[in-house]
Amino acid sequence: MSLKLSQRVNKQSVKPIYWQVKEMLRASIKRGELKSGDVLPGRLELCRLLGTNRPAVDRAIAELVREGFLVSIKGKGTFVADISSRERTGVLTFAVVWFEPVAPQDRDRVRLDSSLYDNIYWGPLLRGISYAAADLEVQLVFRHCPPDKIAEFRQASKVDGIIALAPYVKDEEILNFMRQQHIPFVATSCSFPDESLPCVDTDNFEGVRQALQHLWDLGHRQIGVVDLALNSCDSLRRWEAFRQFMGEKIDRDRDFFDPRWAILLPTYPCGSPETVIQWMVSLLKQMPLPTAILAVTYEMTLVTLKSLQQCGVSVPQQVSLVGFDDPTSAAFLEPPLTTVRQPLEALGRRAVQKLYEALKEGVMPEGTELLKPELVVRQSTAPPRAN
Repeated sequence: MSLKLSQRVNKQSVKPIYWQVKEMLRASIKRGELKSGDVLPGRLELCRLLGTNRPAVDRAIAELVREGFLVSIKGKGTFVADISSRERTGVLTFAVVWFEPVAPQDRDRVRLDSSLYDNIYWGPLLRGISYAAADLEVQLVFRHCPPDKIAEFRQASKVDGIIALAPYVKDEEILNFMRQQHIPFVATSCSFPDESLPCVDTDNFEGVRQALQHLWDLGHRQIGVVDLALNSCDSLRRWEAFRQFMGEKIDRDRDFFDPRWAILLPTYPCGSPETVIQWMVSLLKQMPLPTAILAVTYEMTLVTLKSLQQCGVSVPQQVSLVGFDDPTSAAFLEPPLTTVRQPLEALGRRAVQKLYEALKEGVMPEGTELLKPELVVRQSTAPPRAN
């Protein structure tokens, strides 16, 4: 059988060479030029016909074998599969991956635990991922995978792409490795200085700006921040935003900021919530309190609210409080919480769509997308009390 191709790879194209080879062969199969049962020309002949090199041809063939368009039989060659059945049943499969270690007793739970869907953060995010996958007819698998095993995992699981779930700051290295290895992925709930990394995140700078502007409009100038997990991408971005916007405000208006009003930790403290609250209570008792506090996650907001109450400080009469995230319970706290609502379900949906669109176009996902949050004003903020 002699294969005739009307085009050769374009080395100036942004599309990887192996993707071009793969798409040309797949198109030839779909047009019927390569029929079910036909043997594929030898690798060197394909290199000559397509104007490319052996590694690109090898990878393209391996991808088409994995996707069911080709069948490779050791000692006999590579043959065109019956694509009529392939097109009836073939769908993309994405792995939703946690990088962080998981205790042995929790591994089954992490694979697909309904309790995660009830979590105030993971619930909407995972629902968005699941809804988008259903709309696009994408299969999902949920797994924990250590960062150093990601290439091996992708090869063994035969997934088409990976949704990396809320990587930490330190995981930028593994995301760069995945990109270098041409592993298609999109990371959720994170953003990095390298904006070319394929991520979908909340615009944390915009969220902090909205929160601070609300407090400034109320008349607050002495504003603190609680950020107990700087190893988290979102928490780090919120601290950077707070530092930038407050610095600009202080420089412009000649206001004062007590360094003790920045309650920071690299990682969230171990222990029960009561232990964390007692630790914060001891800090608050050692400082003059600001008139307002921004807590950068919902859990940190609850800890801050409880700590202020244990110190005998009323919210918002003495200290106003703004949080992040808006689960149903936020409206029923005492007082109801002013908070930055993240588009969590939309984050999950967009991550799946971004990966799907790139794979359908035959390119690697690229670029960070930021979705706008919304400030929800309730009764935990008020003008500062006159001295």
